[in-house]
Amino acid sequence: MEEMQIWQLLATQIIGFSIFLAGNAFLIWVAFRVSKSVNETGGNIIFKLVGTVFGLGIVWNGLIVQGFVGNVVQSASYSLGQLKESGGEVSALAESFMSANGTDLPEFSIVPDVIGIIWWLSVLAIILLPMWGPKASD
Repeated sequence: MEEMQIWQLLATQIIGFSIFLAGNAFLIWVAFRVSKSVNETGGNIIFKLVGTVFGLGIVWNGLIVQGFVGNVVQSASYSLGQLKESGGEVSALAESFMSANGTDLPEFSIVPDVIGIIWWLSVLAIILLPMWGPKASD
């Protein structure tokens, strides 16, 4: 495999994941609306449980997609490193990409970096706190 093929494969995979991320962003918005609706109506325990499961599922899906994106990026970096090790030529851009992402064999993980953890926890809090907290006053 040549460097250009690795870049093309990465680009193609990222396009697919972008569609999943856009869908997940829409579902996050839906979960925010569900949470607000449950809070405003003072929803019963069934609605709160269903809304909670929905919100947890959306965050879980987002973590899975984010994990796949990270794995794909690291796989591209690994492939570029293997190309270089086998004597193939790699560009300065590829060198920079490899130094930023490492060239070790990637392992899938749904645990994001610190910023990702903070972001997903805030999404979960925005979904769950209004649902289980006190009803908004009129």
